[in-house]
Amino acid sequence: MSCRPIPLDGAEIDGDFSHRAVMNSISLKFSLMVTSVAMAAMLAGVWLVEVYRHHDSRAVFLPSRVITLFPDPKPLTAFALTDDKNRVFDLARLKGKWSFVFFGFTHCPDVCPTTLAVLARAREDIASDAAGAEDIQFIFISVDPNRDTASNLRRYVDYFDTTFLGVTGDDAQIGNLAGQLGAVYRVAITPGAKDYPVYHSAAVFLVDPLARYHAVFTPPLDAAAISKRFKVVRELDAGEAP
Repeated sequence: MSCRPIPLDGAEIDGDFSHRAVMNSISLKFSLMVTSVAMAAMLAGVWLVEVYRHHDSRAVFLPSRVITLFPDPKPLTAFALTDDKNRVFDLARLKGKWSFVFFGFTHCPDVCPTTLAVLARAREDIASDAAGAEDIQFIFISVDPNRDTASNLRRYVDYFDTTFLGVTGDDAQIGNLAGQLGAVYRVAITPGAKDYPVYHSAAVFLVDPLARYHAVFTPPLDAAAISKRFKVVRELDAGEAP
């Protein structure tokens, strides 16, 4: 899915604004929307190829296409990022808990806030279940470290849920983890520009307590559906544990 930030401030329209200018503005916004949709479709296709390539086409939908569950979870390898409290966030931080991982950026005007709001509701649903939410964590990884500092990330994720964790790092390490999960993104930085487009997949990746890529939730995302499917996954995993 693509996000392309469009400044909402600093541009005033008065009563003398010409009809031509208004139509040009509408045309530009429509063109940006079409471009975003086209990029989203392309990234979705690339992402599906990555998912099946990483898992040799062995994937099952459980119990619908809300979630794709991998029979042979893929162990993740070492990476080094930084969380929103300037602490090291590495492979060890993924062990011992179920991790819901989402890639985005704080300037995202639509997909990121919508997804994080859905995940906040999903967490509430999971927390209300008998098994509780002590063994889960929600991680928002910014692919835009140029603008997303630790303090910016902390304020951003706190708005949705104070238990959420913001993470970022250098481009190489973000790409390292994203590549392992098959998360596709592109940051189109323009030198000297404060606003630039960032395109990223809208999937939510599920990493199990052994730090293995266990499943993926695909859009359109729904809080109730996510919590119900996760309950099934957690029960299945508990049944397979020695």
